[in-house]
Amino acid sequence: MNFECPSCSITLQAEPDLSGKTVKCPGCSTKIQIPEMEAPPESDGADEGYEGGEEEYDAGNHLPALNISNVDHGKHPSTFNLWLSVAIGIGGTFFWYLIMLVLKKPEGEDQMYFYELFVNRGKTQYATTFLMFFTLGILILKFFSIRKQRRAMILQALPRDISEEITPTNLKQFHDHLLNFPKPLRNTYIVNRIRKGLEFFYVRQNNPEVAQMLSSQSDVDANKVVGSYSMVKVLLWAIPIMGFIGTVVGIGGAIGGFDAVLDSGGGDPNALTDALKPVLAEMGSAFDTTLLALVFSIILSFPAASLQGEEDDLVTDVDEYCIDNLLKRLNDGGANANMTSDAGTLKTIGDAIAASQQDIMGQFVQTQKGMSTNLSNQTEQYEKVATAVEKQLEAIGDRAEKYETRLDDDFFKSLDRIRSESVTAITAQVGGLSEGIHNLNEVLKDLNGKTVQVTKKGWFGR
Repeated sequence: MNFECPSCSITLQAEPDLSGKTVKCPGCSTKIQIPEMEAPPESDGADEGYEGGEEEYDAGNHLPALNISNVDHGKHPSTFNLWLSVAIGIGGTFFWYLIMLVLKKPEGEDQMYFYELFVNRGKTQYATTFLMFFTLGILILKFFSIRKQRRAMILQALPRDISEEITPTNLKQFHDHLLNFPKPLRNTYIVNRIRKGLEFFYVRQNNPEVAQMLSSQSDVDANKVVGSYSMVKVLLWAIPIMGFIGTVVGIGGAIGGFDAVLDSGGGDPNALTDALKPVLAEMGSAFDTTLLALVFSIILSFPAASLQGEEDDLVTDVDEYCIDNLLKRLNDGGANANMTSDAGTLKTIGDAIAASQQDIMGQFVQTQKGMSTNLSNQTEQYEKVATAVEKQLEAIGDRAEKYETRLDDDFFKSLDRIRSESVTAITAQVGGLSEGIHNLNEVLKDLNGKTVQVTKKGWFGR
C-alpha cells in the first residue's frame, strides 16, 4: 500500500497490517496516519474470508489479474502477542499469591516451608515469580499457535478438482481459493508459503526461480522462528539473575546483623550463641531465592526447547509439502511452447553452436600463437642467461688463476725471507760459540802444568 507524506511529498509504502496506524515520515519526521486499507471486492472486510469478484485481466501478459495488494494476511505466523503474555504473567502471579494466602497459617504457628519460600524471602521472590509466569505465558501462546499451524497442514490448499497442473491461466483460481480461507487460516505457514509462491510464479512464470524463492522464504521463516524465542531466552537468563540478587540482598542484611552479635553478651558464650542464631538463619534463607530461581529456570527450559524444536519441524514439513504439492505441479509452459517451430529452433540452436565453435577454435589458434611466441621469447631469454653464466664462469676462472699466481709469489717470498733470517740467526750464534771456544783455549794454555786445588768447606765454614 502506497501513500504520500503531505509535508515533504515523499511516496511511502506500508504493509497492509499497518493500515490506520500513525507513523513518522523518515524524511521530515512528520506524524502521518496510514490510510485505511480498502476492503477486498465482494467482501465485507471480516475474517470469514475473501470472495473473488468479477475476473479482471492484466494488460501486460493477458492473464487473469491476482488480488495481491488489498488483502490483509496478518503478521508472521511466528509472532505472538507480547502484551497478552505480560497480562498472563500478572494474572498468574496474582492468582499464585492468592493460593499462598490460603496456605497461610494463623499467627503463632510455624508456617509451611513452601509459604515461607515465596512470601518471607524478600521482594525479589515476587519479581522472580512474575518473570516465571511471564515466560510461561509466552510458551502457552506459542503452544496454541503451533497447534493451530499443525492443524492447518491438513488443509486442501491446492485442490486437484481445479486442475492437476498449475499454469499461468488457472493460477488465479488457486490464488482465490487461498484467499477464501478465513484470516486465521491465511496467517499460517502453509497457506502463507503457497500464496507467496503462486504470486511469485504469476510475476516470473519460471519454475526454477519459484523453487529458489521458496527456499529463500524457508530461510526467512526459520530465522523468524529463532527470533521469536529471543524474549524467552532473555527471561530464562533474567530469572537466575534475579535469584542471585535476592541472595546478595539477604547476605547483606545478615552481615549487617553481626553488629548486634558483637555487642551482645561480652564474653558470655550463651548470649553470643543466642545473638548469632537469627543471623545464621537469615543467611540460610538468603540462598532460597537462588534455589527458587534456578528451579524455575530448569522447569521452563525444557518446554521452551521443545516448542522451538517443534516449530522448526513445522517449517521443515511446510518445505516438504511445497516440494510435493506445489513445485511438482507448476507448469510454466516451457516444455510445450513453440512446438510448431521445432525445426527452426533446432536450426537456430545449431547455427549458434557452430558459430560458438568457430569462435572457440579462433580463440584456440590465437592462444597457440601466443604460446609459441612466448616459448620463443623464453628460449631467447634462456640463451641470454646461458651466455651470461658462461661469461661469469670465465671471469671466475681468470680471477682464480690470478689469485693462485699471487699466492705462489707470496709463498716463495715468505720462504726466502724466512731462510735469510734463519741463516743470519745461525751465523750470529755460531760466531759467539767460536769466540767462547777461543777463550777456553787461552785459559787452558795458561793452566798448562799447573794444579788447581779445590777446597771443600764443612758445615761451619771450616
